[in-house]
Amino acid sequence: MAKTSLPNLNGNLLTESFDEKEIFLIQNGKEHKAGTTTEKLKYIEVNGHKAIERVQTLSSPIIGNRKGVTVVDRHTLKPISFTDFVDGVQKHKALYKNDAVLITDDNNRESVQTLNHSFDTFSVEMILRVLPLKEGFSIEFQGFNPASASAVDIYVETAEMERVKRNSLEMANAWKVKTFYGETLQYYWIDNVQRELLKQSSDIGEGITMEFRR
Repeated sequence: MAKTSLPNLNGNLLTESFDEKEIFLIQNGKEHKAGTTTEKLKYIEVNGHKAIERVQTLSSPIIGNRKGVTVVDRHTLKPISFTDFVDGVQKHKALYKNDAVLITDDNNRESVQTLNHSFDTFSVEMILRVLPLKEGFSIEFQGFNPASASAVDIYVETAEMERVKRNSLEMANAWKVKTFYGETLQYYWIDNVQRELLKQSSDIGEGITMEFRR
């Protein structure tokens, strides 16, 4: 499969929205509900520039309670800031500017790292939704994880088209997209018409798969 460079992105293809999914843990063919996750996309302005704010929450008695707030440029999806909270307490804050990032941890310690045209890893789901997905499509680009303060190579390729639940009454055609964060693989199912993220799956160790789905 031929690799291509990351095309010009257009975050304007994303609309303001709210989505909620259930979290399932699957082991030995058995699954049980482990919580819920939500995503809210909102158009905002940051210092006069058009941006998208993505607020993700995860509520689970098993996994914990987290919230992540990712802000990206609305036209290019380049990162502006990221903040995450665990049980309501801020853990990390990242401010991006001119290929550098200022990170503040939960002890208010600051560090600066130089980046090379990187995208925030917490914006990858938005990037997948605006890519021109098709059979044989693949890309690779540099990501930066502000929670671990580390760079990672991201490789994306379409696997196949599948039927996935859009809601309790409707199924939709979706591209199953393989996404490698370094050696870590996650699968995403992207509605090929409405560009919605319908499902997400990853192996989290010890033969356990975690899925987010409607």
